[in-house]
Amino acid sequence: MLTPLSISGLTLFQVIFAWQMCFAAILVWQNPKSRCLMFFFVFQALLCVANVLESTGYALAGYIITPAFTVAMGPAWYLSVCKLVGASGGALKSGRHLLLPLVSLGLTDYVQPLIALGSVMLLCYLVASLQLLRDYRDTVYQVHADAPTMGLNWLTWLLGGYVVLSLTDFVRMNVQPITPMPWKAYWYFAHEVGFFGILSLLLVGVIKQPHFFNRLAQYQALSQPEEADQDKQLALSIFEAVDAQIRDQALFCQPRLSIQHIADQLSLGVKQVSWAINSVSNNNFSNYINEIRLEQIEKQLADPAYAEVSILSIAMDNGFNAKSTFNQAFKARTGMTPSRYRTHCRTSSSV
Repeated sequence: MLTPLSISGLTLFQVIFAWQMCFAAILVWQNPKSRCLMFFFVFQALLCVANVLESTGYALAGYIITPAFTVAMGPAWYLSVCKLVGASGGALKSGRHLLLPLVSLGLTDYVQPLIALGSVMLLCYLVASLQLLRDYRDTVYQVHADAPTMGLNWLTWLLGGYVVLSLTDFVRMNVQPITPMPWKAYWYFAHEVGFFGILSLLLVGVIKQPHFFNRLAQYQALSQPEEADQDKQLALSIFEAVDAQIRDQALFCQPRLSIQHIADQLSLGVKQVSWAINSVSNNNFSNYINEIRLEQIEKQLADPAYAEVSILSIAMDNGFNAKSTFNQAFKARTGMTPSRYRTHCRTSSSV
């Protein structure tokens, strides 16, 4: 027969959770580009402290504050993602998202309505965050050659997992009146472990992320130029100039080549360069640069003069800065691994 987890056990877990969030806040503070997440981790630590105080009966005059945290959770996630990718609209716009959580501090007597409101808000803000991450991915592929290393796919998966946990937690909180005590305690503990795991993975992901592109607001408007400029001949002319510049100066060998760098060299606008590449090559900037890199790598792997040079060295010399990214891109283009391709070329030349 199931026995409910003791209050002391749950409280101990919340204390550990709070300490881990404080530790996470200290770690992310060391990286200026991910420093915005410090406030999110501190927010989570305060929520754990509030849970401990309420569960042990030490809440001030019986004042229950955790429903207000539920209302604030969605904006906390969304604003953290905004800051991380550089999509924030300024302090005033950010403050609007916090208005309702602040108002809810005076309405904590209405626990169930606030929990329901907070759950709905959380799901809406998580969906908005996922949309923001999709825009981030599309934009970074338009402006950076090493977009795969700047990708935040891992964060998208984490947010997806958080959405699933939030949905089940919403069900849990709304069926508490009819849930037997043993199951209520174990269900709550399971969700806390799930949230603990996701936030731990968030910390690991941020630490392992090599680069962040946190200028989404600056480049998000990248699209086609004005209607008057929609001329195929103009697009071809710009593309030829861009392509010649990249190949003649071997700019593709720069691992962190950006579209801004090329536009500045040619005295063109970033939007013009992006439009020309998309129109003529049917590729975004990142894929276009990688195609040039792979083209050069194929030639060198087939060239006897490079027979003693390692495949990884050839890849790095041509601008790739991650072995996994190179292997994946090469196999997608040729249908073979780099080593098999080199062997195939040697066999073909000897016949």
